[in-house]
Amino acid sequence: MKKKLFVVILLIFCASAISAQVKVGVTAGLNLSNNSYSGGNETSVNNSKAGFQAGIVADYSVNDKFSILPEFIFTQLGSGGGKSYLRLNYLQLPVNAAYKFNVGSCSKLFVFAGSYIGYGLTAKLKTWDGDFIDVRFGSKEDEYKPFDFGLNAGIGYQYEKLFLRLQYSRGINNISPSKDSSFKNINLSISAGYYF
Repeated sequence: MKKKLFVVILLIFCASAISAQVKVGVTAGLNLSNNSYSGGNETSVNNSKAGFQAGIVADYSVNDKFSILPEFIFTQLGSGGGKSYLRLNYLQLPVNAAYKFNVGSCSKLFVFAGSYIGYGLTAKLKTWDGDFIDVRFGSKEDEYKPFDFGLNAGIGYQYEKLFLRLQYSRGINNISPSKDSSFKNINLSISAGYYF
């Protein structure tokens, strides 16, 4: 499955190189993520955990106002509270549609929305006592489900080749190791980037 995902991503960015209407760049930013949990009679949203993201991005300009923005990023999600935290590291492929407004010479504001798919790489759980518990992505009963899927929405500003974005993402897929509970990713990120 990893090979198939890699081939799809490679084809997307190879297509970028041969299209005159496509810009390719790099992006990086900060995450403030948490998780929604429900199981039995309990429903909650855990405390937020800071992380980072970095990767490559493309801008497929359909016209002067409308673009498709695919990315391929490494991103840190999870949740935390006090000395304890859960860290979930993913490879993600977000694809957003953006509508741009000219606000000055070489400047644009834009709004965007779309979806993402993600694949879990590594996970780490730290307890209140400071101990680390080995948690994994996989198909076993005590492992988090590796595939994640969700929706995005956000706003941004672009000046020539530079851009800044604020994005909210909400997971739809239940990644809980338990069949009796629901566990989904939530993330608020701010990122900057540069198109070559």
